[in-house]
Amino acid sequence: MKIFIAAVMSVMLFACASSPTWEGMSEDDIAQWKANGFDARSAQVWHRGGFNAAQSKAWGEAKFDVDSAKDWSEEKFSVDEAANWTQSGFELDDAVEQRSKGLTPVKAK
Repeated sequence: MKIFIAAVMSVMLFACASSPTWEGMSEDDIAQWKANGFDARSAQVWHRGGFNAAQSKAWGEAKFDVDSAKDWSEEKFSVDEAANWTQSGFELDDAVEQRSKGLTPVKAK
């Protein structure tokens, strides 16, 4: 019985230790993430990607994951611009090329 209790306690400690936390964020930041519908795990992912809570919510609502949002953002596309290009069937590289020619998704197609 003691071995069983020790095993259960070990599992509980491991589960608690592996749970994502709000570490590295201020109380104001945490409040913003929560107000925008994020839990600690998803907030940490987006935060590590370089986004704040409002930006993360906007990119997520536009159906971008953190990696693709980061890629489009690094090429200086806003959420709306990126959404317009992707909805018109463009990959990032093509959108960058077409935009450099002064075209928009509608004009390029």
